[in-house]
Amino acid sequence: MAKGMKACTWIMRLFQLFFAIILVGVLSYMIHQFHRYGLPVPRELIVPEVFSVLAIVVTGFSILSVFFLSYTLQLVAALFDLTMFAGYLASAILLRHNYRIWISPLRTILSYPPGPLGPPHHIARNTGLVRLLVGLTVIQTVLFLNTTILSLFIAKDTEKKKELEEKRGHATA
Repeated sequence: MAKGMKACTWIMRLFQLFFAIILVGVLSYMIHQFHRYGLPVPRELIVPEVFSVLAIVVTGFSILSVFFLSYTLQLVAALFDLTMFAGYLASAILLRHNYRIWISPLRTILSYPPGPLGPPHHIARNTGLVRLLVGLTVIQTVLFLNTTILSLFIAKDTEKKKELEEKRGHATA
């Protein structure tokens, strides 16, 4: 059962890594668009960007912790997962006004920028990018919650195996 949990956690962590990389790209593009239009960058882009960059680093560490690290470092990975879960949950809450795409403030600002930039442009691209941003943020929230729980189970299982080995070692001595 432990090997199945480890494999499941490892696969989830790979998805977390891939989705975090995609989110960094999408959010960087959106932030660039806001700078291009001379508009202040909203919090609903800054917070997920920060947590997506952190997720790349944390997930890299956590991928190693699944198979190679000790009980204590697996607990540290679970703590990092819990922190990332909280960050993505905050990001999902900040993006709550963008769940219905046709009244999405991000889509509206990116597609119809104020000022002398001419007619609206990139409406379809911006609509898709806002949908991708919202969807991946919610998915990352769920993935980090699941890996937090699985990491705790794996750490507990690792500790049990260590205790059994110690008992066997004392019994043979």
